[in-house]
Amino acid sequence: MRATNHKNRWLVKVPATTTNFGPGFDTFGAALSLYNEFIIEAIDDSLSSPDPPHPMVFETVKAFEKKIQSASIPFKWTVKSQIPQARGLGSSASIRLGILAGLNALSGNPLNREELLEIASELEGHPDNVTPALFGGFTICGPAKMLRCRIESKLFFVAFVPQIEIPTESSRRILPAEIKLKEAIQNLQRATLMAICFFEKKYETLSGLFVDYFHEPYRLPAIPFWEKLRDTSLKAGALGFYLSGSGSTLMSLAYKNPTNVVQALKEELLKLAIPGEILVLKPDNLGLRITHC
Repeated sequence: MRATNHKNRWLVKVPATTTNFGPGFDTFGAALSLYNEFIIEAIDDSLSSPDPPHPMVFETVKAFEKKIQSASIPFKWTVKSQIPQARGLGSSASIRLGILAGLNALSGNPLNREELLEIASELEGHPDNVTPALFGGFTICGPAKMLRCRIESKLFFVAFVPQIEIPTESSRRILPAEIKLKEAIQNLQRATLMAICFFEKKYETLSGLFVDYFHEPYRLPAIPFWEKLRDTSLKAGALGFYLSGSGSTLMSLAYKNPTNVVQALKEELLKLAIPGEILVLKPDNLGLRITHC
């Protein structure tokens, strides 16, 4: 085995994320109480395959090696997965971060969290999932800057996860290159107010701020039942309703008690005969954690 004084087996726990919140396209994100857990373990060079078999893992390893300007320690990995794939809950971000953090630990932590974020954001093509997954809480991403705040436990994320996969790449291709100035201004106004609501913990003021013109009008037609679920959720008392990431998860925010929203959605889904799963999630304010095992 390659000589190293570092511990050789690590558990990396990465939370799911929800992003955009309607008008905060590619900017807002939050970490949730749903996790992928990775075991990253150093192995003997003679037992290692030339490349990690998973394409996303292979790409991540190469990016890590480029950053540290050295070959990475041979390793094997396993994942215990809770985060649904291609549903707008940060599954790919969790894989990239899990591998990066594990490799970094095996290598003696040559990179800090900001450098891991830089690599993961470049691989993802946008920072809004990897940032809250790494740091936890509610995050606002900008060019080379990030702000975060804790989310109080009285805010609930009620996710309806339908049996529809929407790959992020194809979902981004349908977005327009330009939108009307009036719509951009309205998005900016709502997003600014929303950010203040989160940072000042004025959650009840979030109501009415989730309308979007940047991406939802182009993505939601792939989910024909979304309007009925939105109306049901809001009528039951949800603060807001939005497409999580690029979808297909539809997210409701409930304040203090999610019971009415959950029950109303269950009844509507039964009536419409729409298969899927409802997850009641809490905010995760810790983000990625890694421990020796």
